[in-house]
Amino acid sequence: MDFKKSKALTFGMELELQLVDEATGQLSPCSAELWTELEVLPEHERFSLEATRSTMEVTSSIHEDADALESETRENVLTLKKIARRNGADVRGGGTHILQFWNEREFTETDRAAELQAKYGFLPKRFSTYGMHVHIGVPGKEEAIQLANVLQSLCPLFIALSAASPFQQGVDTGFCAARPLEPLVYPYGGPMPRTTSWAEFQTIAQEIFDSGLAKSLKDIYWDVRPKPEFGTVEVRVFDTPLSVRKAVALAAFTRACAALALRGQLGYAPIAIPYNTERVSRFMACRDGMDARLFNPAVCEWMPARQWLAMLVERIEQHPVCDADMRKIRNLHELAETEQDSDTMRETWGNILSGSPTMAHWEPGPLEYAVNSREHCARLLS
Repeated sequence: MDFKKSKALTFGMELELQLVDEATGQLSPCSAELWTELEVLPEHERFSLEATRSTMEVTSSIHEDADALESETRENVLTLKKIARRNGADVRGGGTHILQFWNEREFTETDRAAELQAKYGFLPKRFSTYGMHVHIGVPGKEEAIQLANVLQSLCPLFIALSAASPFQQGVDTGFCAARPLEPLVYPYGGPMPRTTSWAEFQTIAQEIFDSGLAKSLKDIYWDVRPKPEFGTVEVRVFDTPLSVRKAVALAAFTRACAALALRGQLGYAPIAIPYNTERVSRFMACRDGMDARLFNPAVCEWMPARQWLAMLVERIEQHPVCDADMRKIRNLHELAETEQDSDTMRETWGNILSGSPTMAHWEPGPLEYAVNSREHCARLLS
């Protein structure tokens, strides 16, 4: 595999957004109708169809500071929202929809969707959840392996920070982030195996390709994976947050951690980690979010997620990438101390069920696509 070089620490992100019926709040299989308007726009490359028809992906261009990333993303989400509303639909965040039943999902009429259905049957419908992916530019393939290993070790914390999928099929799952459990059912899903070189990585990838289930790295659903055609490392474990602001802050935090890794200031202890420890830590992050006790491989210790985050933010403060990113990372740190998206979704649903009169008429700001979980849940019951 050839690796396209990129400028180190440039970054971008992809947001998989829920398309919902404006009248009922239920998932709407309307992506094809929206696409007819999106594909003629000058910025049509910033949008793409997904495997099932209740999803639209919004993709940023390449950026060097978080303010520019946020400005572009807000503009593109607003464009999608306006087109959706002209078609009786709307746009939402969150990693799962509360009434998301896999058997009700409809495949898009694309070659990619047909290929996934042929390979995996019902699984792509089950995996029709809503995630956020962050891409970090790297100058070469060996740096990509170095960075991928470190970012993979941080995935439990990334999951905890973005946890926004407490519901599945009409019930509370008991998890803050149920969505990251879904790729584990795939033969090549979950944590990326740790490798020491690009050559070793290529050997593993080729063994997977030989199985016939994957033709490229795009077909491998690891938490983190190099993207040779872009010259990036992609982190895939985030739930789509409830606001653009938080999404950008998570991307900035990822880039800041990547900067530490590429400078050799962040890694993992060179000792044997107890069996399955990192997978257990990932599980705990899914279950408990920022209230979890996670395994920090840099020091080989179990610790509260908020303690791990504080340690990283303190280190980032000493070596910030840029001021815009640092402001957003501080805001993310403050938010993580007091509020989780999964808590907001649970609280909102509870208030709706109890008939709170203050919730039914809540409206979001013009550039928020949040589950606007309050508005969203109200409409489910209207």
